[in-house]
Amino acid sequence: MQDCKKPETLKKPGTASSDPSEKMVDKLIQDLKQGENEIVRSSAAGALGQLKAKKAIDPLIKALKDTHVYVRHGAAWALGEIKSEKAVTALKQALNDADEITRAKAAEALAKIKGN
Repeated sequence: MQDCKKPETLKKPGTASSDPSEKMVDKLIQDLKQGENEIVRSSAAGALGQLKAKKAIDPLIKALKDTHVYVRHGAAWALGEIKSEKAVTALKQALNDADEITRAKAAEALAKIKGN
């Protein structure tokens, strides 16, 4: 006989205690904000995008202003993966970034959010 949890003991998806990756998302957000170098911060942004971590939207928006282009690339890409309307204004601002790839990634992210 299989060992199954009773439905009443299961948590709703997306609640803090039901998602085993919640601690991982928190660690990735910390790395995005305070990573010792651009490789750590960029990798964290990419991982948050792969996880589609809605909790990371605000830190990713802030990362669009990072001093390193790789972090800005990762943040724009991640916001496109998460597809949150909340990021639209910041991504539109990123269309004016000095870096061409950041601008392209922001445009791609906006297209994903808008469903194009």
